[in-house]
Amino acid sequence: MNNKNEIEKNSIKNNTVFKIKSSIHIFNRKINNLIYPTKRFKNKNLLDKHSVIAFSESDLWNPNDNEQNWILTAGKIENIRIASNKLNGIEIGANEVFSFWRHIGNPNFGKGYVVGREIREGCVIPTIAGGLCQLSNALYDTALKANFDIIERHKHTKVIKGSLAEKDRDATVKWNYVDLRFKSNFDFKIEAELTSEKLIISFKSIKKNTTKDNQNSLKFRQSNKLNDCYSCGNYSCPKHEKKDYIDIETTKTTFILDEKWPEFDKYINDKSKKDDFYIVPLKKNLLIKTNRYSWKSLNKTSSKALFFSGIYRALRLRLFSSNKNNVFELSLKLDRYISINASKHIPIESKHLVVSQNLLPFLYESGALGGRTYDVLMTRLPIELLHKKLNAAFLKHPNSKTLNDYRAPNHIISLENKALTQARKIITPHNEIGEIFKHKVEKLNWYYPKNKKIDKSGTKILFPASSIGRKGVYSIKKLCQDLNLRLTISGKKNETKDFWDSIETEIFSGDFNEIGLVIYPAYVENQPRSLLKAISLNIPVITSFEAGIKESENVKVIDVNDYNSLKKEVINIRTIINQ
Repeated sequence: MNNKNEIEKNSIKNNTVFKIKSSIHIFNRKINNLIYPTKRFKNKNLLDKHSVIAFSESDLWNPNDNEQNWILTAGKIENIRIASNKLNGIEIGANEVFSFWRHIGNPNFGKGYVVGREIREGCVIPTIAGGLCQLSNALYDTALKANFDIIERHKHTKVIKGSLAEKDRDATVKWNYVDLRFKSNFDFKIEAELTSEKLIISFKSIKKNTTKDNQNSLKFRQSNKLNDCYSCGNYSCPKHEKKDYIDIETTKTTFILDEKWPEFDKYINDKSKKDDFYIVPLKKNLLIKTNRYSWKSLNKTSSKALFFSGIYRALRLRLFSSNKNNVFELSLKLDRYISINASKHIPIESKHLVVSQNLLPFLYESGALGGRTYDVLMTRLPIELLHKKLNAAFLKHPNSKTLNDYRAPNHIISLENKALTQARKIITPHNEIGEIFKHKVEKLNWYYPKNKKIDKSGTKILFPASSIGRKGVYSIKKLCQDLNLRLTISGKKNETKDFWDSIETEIFSGDFNEIGLVIYPAYVENQPRSLLKAISLNIPVITSFEAGIKESENVKVIDVNDYNSLKKEVINIRTIINQ
């Protein structure tokens, strides 16, 4: 009992001394900042293509964590995600001083920081924004490798085994008095990235400093055995945070979903567990009548609906599309808005995510994917490949007014490519997408609707889309002219008002009993629902590989650029139908 009282007495004494020292240092820092002010830097995109001159890698997760300390590590990684996002991409001018805290600012709950692990006075303790020292360590290590001038750096008082502190390459930071500052005699760019397991800090520049060699100045320090608030048992210690902050229940997977596909709905319903978490734009309720986001698994697990974000996006898209404008550019901006809001609700203990593809680049940009593995629900081609296909089609049909509409800025293409590269798994029913990612795809079966049998007396030819370039309408028009075909069209949008003037057409009534053949030589098709319905009714289908459906007894898959093959297949099937 006396030993316990003595421990508590010493803890209170040490904590009081710590606070007095901190107050003195904070005062000195404020004076120093007035005399030697620092500034914040921005991403000017001037050094993007230059070489990496130095980098540092460190592990995010500790395989030796117990259940209690694991949640502190998860909190640490969340804090690093937020802070890294503030540093990633900034460009510092020659002889300008970089300050860690000038860019990070006061790390508090209001900015999204959570309880993480901090080392203080030889103890691993839970504290708000704990763990940022791993980021400052990596910055300092990279600055040494780049032979930069170190203006200010402070060592950790205690050394964790296996950390950079053992090599004397650590830099502790504490708001707002213990800072890390350095500079270079040439411009450089900081890039901060979190993979599923690593924190990677890179410096890019045109030049490389060779005036001195900090690499050879290593001093190895002896590591210390660290206490933690769970193993020491001294819960009255002033360093010990309230137990309310610590939640040791872990969530295995968070699903960040958008529009429901039946294939994905079945997959998730089969795979999800009771402790999984869902984030969706909207939920069906008394006000929201749409089934667009009615995922089955939402009824059996906890979830978060981004109500205001979802409503805002729906209204903007509806108003914008009513003006007959291209909605792709706007939809990207609104997807980013949804993604940023979704990233704020991911439980810090989620080590694995399943993400809808349209939200992927923006979740990657936000840093929410860092320190986690993730799978992608793939609904379309990567934007870069989509552009290439549409560009090739436009060269064949330069008068098209629609083949240039699906375009995204280069930075979004880059974000999506990086995110797809790091994805653990690609999940899709689409055959073309599956072929692109065959090294890591989980291929789903398409959902074929259950329909009543039809009498198969139909002879009409259906083009199951709007009459726009990416759907292959130019090949269809030529086919109708060459074979004198009468065409049934399911979509209302046309390339031009007079596009079908020389051809007899009608709008599809929705009755598949009238249809004897479906032709669809699309350059791009994400969700071939009309084809799936036709196939389920045993109606012959001629389509392109890009439609995502495999060839079968009733489905002929042609090369979208081989018009003669398309024409030949149409003639053959029409002959059979008319017999």
